[in-house]
Amino acid sequence: MTRVDPGAPLVGRRRLAVPRVAVVGVHGYGAAHILNALALQDRGILELVALVDPAGGPLIRDGVRVPEERLPVRLDSMDDLLGRIPVDIVVIATPLHTHAALAMAALRAGADVLLEKPPVTDLATLALLEGAVAETGGMVQVGFQSLGSHALAELQRAIAAGELGELRAIGASGSWTRPHGYWTRSRWAGRRHLDGERVADGAVANPFAHAVMTSLRIAGWDTPEAIGGIETDLRRVNDIEVDDTSTVLVRPSAVGAARFAGTLTCAFTLAGPVEADPVVLVRGTEGEATLSYTTDRLTLSTRAGETQYGRTDLLENLIHARRGDAGLLSPLAATGGFVRVIETVGDAPVRPIGDGHVTWEGEGAERRPVLRDAEGAVRRAVAAERLFSELDGLAWR
Repeated sequence: MTRVDPGAPLVGRRRLAVPRVAVVGVHGYGAAHILNALALQDRGILELVALVDPAGGPLIRDGVRVPEERLPVRLDSMDDLLGRIPVDIVVIATPLHTHAALAMAALRAGADVLLEKPPVTDLATLALLEGAVAETGGMVQVGFQSLGSHALAELQRAIAAGELGELRAIGASGSWTRPHGYWTRSRWAGRRHLDGERVADGAVANPFAHAVMTSLRIAGWDTPEAIGGIETDLRRVNDIEVDDTSTVLVRPSAVGAARFAGTLTCAFTLAGPVEADPVVLVRGTEGEATLSYTTDRLTLSTRAGETQYGRTDLLENLIHARRGDAGLLSPLAATGGFVRVIETVGDAPVRPIGDGHVTWEGEGAERRPVLRDAEGAVRRAVAAERLFSELDGLAWR
């Protein structure tokens, strides 16, 4: 699918009222993008004109098959798409290491891009993609759906108004469960590198990427220059190359400290006992906040109860931005801090956790690990602003 020429001649960019949209990468989360595009098409907001993926088979999301009669033409490659069908927006939901080449090809063909997270996995590639944006005048919206959350927007308003006082700490915590089949779903799953390309498909960079990015947005650390030191403690219970149980401490540079001078603590596991809602915790001198970024719920200690909010769809936001009616909620230019973090994580050592600390449940592809005290370790690390290795009484530290 990555057989493209990112150096092809530039094509003029159109700004149609109803843009023509193609989805590249249709299995996995790509199916969710297709369903979303069909819903927006039903509202007259876009026209879904093509799907691109070399793999055949039905499109299934959450166990439900997408009706074939609703789908447009299916093509094998980006070259087929750009050589045959005029398109205004390309949604890219392909393996991590293919993102940059496909996005640059779409930009040079005159399309704007909705690029799944993480956009890229190192700063050098980010610079190349940002250069293509500057050269073509195109837009790249990154698929951090949590940045469209109205709960996040309300939290940012509360912080700006001083409702929490001076911010002292930000923490991101998540405890999910992933079976063996998750790590064998594709050639690139659980890999650091594949075919000479950087993949970095670990817990921090992929499953919990929204937690990291949302926390960085709250901190105001959008650029690589905003970040000073990064400490990591990366572990794995699965037989993979990357992390599935991780702590990361991020501290600001002088530039970043002007926005938030505290520590961002990230603690995650994919070997928890159950699937729990991940949260971002914010602590200030006058109050605290808990943001459930997957469900758009916000609790502020300065207000009564928890509040449910809505969310702005990122593809719809991109369409409005193309018309000049809105700014991008998740622009590529605001992901530099995130890429700095996951580049560091991608280069850091990963240590195995001994089998004596893990219980395996289920059979076959559904066989899953349960790490002893995983949930407690995640909570404690965030509360103490410490790496797993610094927690007293943790048997596998």
